[in-house]
Amino acid sequence: MASSQRLSTYYDFVMAVGDPRTHEWPLVATPWPTIFLMAIYLLIVKIGPKYMENRKAWDLREVLVVYNFGLVFLSGYMLYEFIASILSMPDFNLMCERVRYEDDPRQLRLARVIYIYYLSKFVEFFDTFFFILRKKNNQITFLHVYHHATMCLLWWMVCKWIAGGITYFGASFNSFIHIIMYLYYGLSAMGPSVRKYLWWKRYLTKMQLIQFLAVIYTASYALYHDDCGNPRFFLWLQLGYGMTLMILFSHFYMMTYIKKGDEKNKKVQ
Repeated sequence: MASSQRLSTYYDFVMAVGDPRTHEWPLVATPWPTIFLMAIYLLIVKIGPKYMENRKAWDLREVLVVYNFGLVFLSGYMLYEFIASILSMPDFNLMCERVRYEDDPRQLRLARVIYIYYLSKFVEFFDTFFFILRKKNNQITFLHVYHHATMCLLWWMVCKWIAGGITYFGASFNSFIHIIMYLYYGLSAMGPSVRKYLWWKRYLTKMQLIQFLAVIYTASYALYHDDCGNPRFFLWLQLGYGMTLMILFSHFYMMTYIKKGDEKNKKVQ
């Protein structure tokens, strides 16, 4: 009973020390709405393929074109907002910016785009849902589910406690990658006549690997320089999470492009 009371007290304290600017924003006050949506996502991942097993795959070509180009524009908007908010602050330190909790309109603009970025992670759940409806179960890998399920919780934590600082870096870099990635998917959804010209798919994974290396570097830099003023727990979390994605995406790249390329060469010989 006493330990339960202590946990409750600690939880209340941790929730109370969040970023006061974002506390009233939808979904931010507590983790439970985000956890609930994550659980729904994972449940659909579990039961969706079984539900579709004896059903005809959906033809979603037009939906996918609209969806993917919609995410191209959303990612472009977020990247613009990140760049514009940073450029509006001449003293912004790109590598060592501390979290500022003032009600400065420029800081609030940065916090708002971080919040929009967090919400976009729920929209991206439809990447998986469309795979299920199209019966593309081979695309629903551990990497895919892990990445989609965890990003929303990670960025809830950012919105709750550190909607600023160097967290801008990973989100803005990822927005740039997503412009190119969803552009590829949108063009690919137009059919074989367009798809045959899309030679640059493998470079998307290379760009993502560069992104993770950059995020790992910025987190390490901020950890090494105490004067950056970013909470160390979140820097360690960012560092660890970036490493897991680096490992998983590296494995995906090796299995998809290097190993398959070697097998093709052996067949030719």
